[in-house]
Amino acid sequence: MSREEKRAFYSRVKKASYREFWALMNEFHTRAYRLAEQHYGEAMDIVLHPKQKKAVVAKAQEIRELWDGIHEVTVDVTGGNEG
Repeated sequence: MSREEKRAFYSRVKKASYREFWALMNEFHTRAYRLAEQHYGEAMDIVLHPKQKKAVVAKAQEIRELWDGIHEVTVDVTGGNEG
């Protein structure tokens, strides 16, 4: 993110209403989560065989959805609502 992009995002956050702020944070968390998934996926492509990767991805999804009850990544479920 460039300095100009950071300033624009900061300005957008400062002007946001309560609901808009949490919508922005949910979008931000979701994007970060997807990027982490991409990184782990790329690492598994390098290190694991396709069947192993498929099993790991399936287990991660099971843990996220069944164990933690997270079907959508939001600030509420990622611990971003302290305060």
